[in-house]
Amino acid sequence: MRIDINADPKLTEAFTLMWGTYPAPASLVHKSRTVIAVNEACRAGGRKPGMNCAKWDSPDRHRGCLANRVLKDQTALHKEVRSDDGVFRVYWLPVPGYPDFYVHFTTETIPCEERICRESPI
Repeated sequence: MRIDINADPKLTEAFTLMWGTYPAPASLVHKSRTVIAVNEACRAGGRKPGMNCAKWDSPDRHRGCLANRVLKDQTALHKEVRSDDGVFRVYWLPVPGYPDFYVHFTTETIPCEERICRESPI
């Protein structure tokens, strides 16, 4: 089933201006989980506009997704994810004025031996 989403061109343009050259994956996503726009790092990882973000990669990668909470509360959230390669943070940011959209991005992976152990608010 394809969902037709008419995203405001200003929204996709703003995403591209702000996130286009960000060195880690970033995507603009609709509440239906349809990817609206991606940056180059995200495209290199296999994501593309029109796909369902929750169906990209294995279901385990989406365990603990915070998108529903971000859309409901319109508050930015993040979580720290550990992998064999190291640690990275995953963020979900609401888009002011566009309550049905959020930006989803990660930080670059920090090798475990370089990580400074501390918790900090967003």
